Amino acid sequence: MPYHGELLQQAFDLVQKQNPTQADLRRGISAAYYALFHLLISETVMNWRFDESRNTLARMFDHGVMARVSNRIVDPRVFPYDGVDPLVVGKLRKIAKAFTQLQDNRHIADYDNATYWTSTDAAEEVKKAAIAFVTWGEIRNEKIAQDYLVSLLIKPRN
Repeated sequence: MPYHGELLQQAFDLVQKQNPTQADLRRGISAAYYALFHLLISETVMNWRFDESRNTLARMFDHGVMARVSNRIVDPRVFPYDGVDPLVVGKLRKIAKAFTQLQDNRHIADYDNATYWTSTDAAEEVKKAAIAFVTWGEIRNEKIAQDYLVSLLIKPRN
């Protein structure tokens, strides 16, 4: 199983434990975010022709850039995607939105000890990542999906 798949499985295992602790739920939320983060990186670097350079390329991704790009993708004023199948556009926007929401909630889970997570709330975050995985599989070969992957490496211009 690829690393991103292992992270998603770990996230499920942590939030579905019998009587999970806050640490379990928080680690599960964090693992869910990192699962999607690494899925997108993996999908991008697999397009790189030189196997021996893929690990170096993977290290070049920046969480902040990926979030800014994803936030822009969600906004139809910035990316109207005229002439593209609206179903594909909707799916890409769903993935981008899941990425930013998971990242925001990962920050809360990792750094805001005043927030109490319920098993239901944590499971919803993990489910969000799992849905993004499935949705990605449905559109991964579409041009706009591949363009999204490339854009994750590039600081967006305003």
